Amino acid sequence: MSAVITNESYTLSVHKRVGTVAFGMLSGEVEFIEGAIELASLRHEAAVEENDPDFMAFVVIASETDSLPIGTSRELWSKEALAKHQPEIDAAIVWAKKAGLAACQSLAGRFHA
Repeated sequence: MSAVITNESYTLSVHKRVGTVAFGMLSGEVEFIEGAIELASLRHEAAVEENDPDFMAFVVIASETDSLPIGTSRELWSKEALAKHQPEIDAAIVWAKKAGLAACQSLAGRFHA
């Protein structure tokens, strides 16, 4: 017999994922910008206010870094291009951590896994 997923159970699973990603970002298990991109993408599924300030921090981070080779998109870039953009990526990571740390801590507390 297959289980039926209700809207409530789906939302709870999204909340759990938000908490897991946020905790991973804080512990260093999840690369900060990759986590920010995932959290931004989960905003609408998490059943929160449209302009939830914690999620909006990650929408900004995702938007500001979307031109950089982050995560799996790195596989599509040449070694030379990656080397050329690495200083910009490193600076973006520092900025993202500074810009998103408080929001990440808040989401980890709100949606603890």
